[in-house]
Amino acid sequence: MPTGKKTLSLYAILASLLALTVIACVSLGAVSVPFGKVLNIIAAKSLWLDVGAGIEKSQELIVWNVRLPRVLLAATIGGGLSIVGVVMQAMFRNPLAEPGILGWSSGGAFFAVLSIYTGIYQHWFLLLPLVAFAGTLLTAYTVYGISRYRGFVENTTLLLCGVGLGTLFISLTTFVLSVSNAWSMKEMLFWLMGGVDSRSWTHFAMAFVPVLIASVILLFYAKNLNARLLGYEAAKTVGIDVERTTKHLVILSSLIVGASVAVSGIVGFVGLIIPHSVRLLIGVDHRRLLPASFISGAIFLPLADLIARTVMSPQEIRLGVITSLVGVPFFLFLLRRNFGRKTIV
Repeated sequence: MPTGKKTLSLYAILASLLALTVIACVSLGAVSVPFGKVLNIIAAKSLWLDVGAGIEKSQELIVWNVRLPRVLLAATIGGGLSIVGVVMQAMFRNPLAEPGILGWSSGGAFFAVLSIYTGIYQHWFLLLPLVAFAGTLLTAYTVYGISRYRGFVENTTLLLCGVGLGTLFISLTTFVLSVSNAWSMKEMLFWLMGGVDSRSWTHFAMAFVPVLIASVILLFYAKNLNARLLGYEAAKTVGIDVERTTKHLVILSSLIVGASVAVSGIVGFVGLIIPHSVRLLIGVDHRRLLPASFISGAIFLPLADLIARTVMSPQEIRLGVITSLVGVPFFLFLLRRNFGRKTIV
């Protein structure tokens, strides 16, 4: 397991890759903008300065108004879903735990779609993310409550409950779509397939604030999560209030998932792919795993979105489709590898 300077070096490498990823994803697309001009535009607009000569107005609009908020939003969601995946896998001691697989994302998406169908979201711009958060939290506690027996959460029961409840919410969402008008149906389909297209700085702010705050707080639970890997009784013997900690972790994770679903719909498998990949590099110590997974997720999802908008340009593939194409084989591989195991270690 890397420690000390090696860990800092790994963080520095990941941070550098994140910066390069953001610049590359902003630069590339149907209309490419040179890297140098992208840096010039971002620096000038960030400091409230004129972009200067040599840069066309269209390039400024593409970089600042279209691609940069989209890329930063994808990075925020990718980081948030990755750190939630780490937390869920340690909290439930289940290597297959992930917001999409356990139905959390589907629950948040259903309530978001319901608020669109009823028109409630129009009364206040924060109602949509709040409704998505409430739906995610309700789903999380339902899955946890059903699968918990005598203080323990059985892995198979948890997984089956999450898949079943997620399927139910997708069916309910589909029903709402079927009774909606054409405009509402088009708007709601966004939540089922996931994506960050047509997202603005407002959407980025709506996701960034709750995701960042909740993710930072989750970092302080790293030692608790390490203890949770040893089991319920072992965690109690070192002085951890398991029930109280679980409630805190569920609420913080639901806040991240709800905020993400509210602006991007269902983007699955990020919380499965990234944590397991990062564990191979940095080990299972959550003091290192949590921040490394956040940065890695922030790298992965913008790259997935870049593929989604360029591979069949000018048409776009939904971001949720891209992550599923990668995530489903990964999920099946983990399912096969961990058959019969009780924990992620």
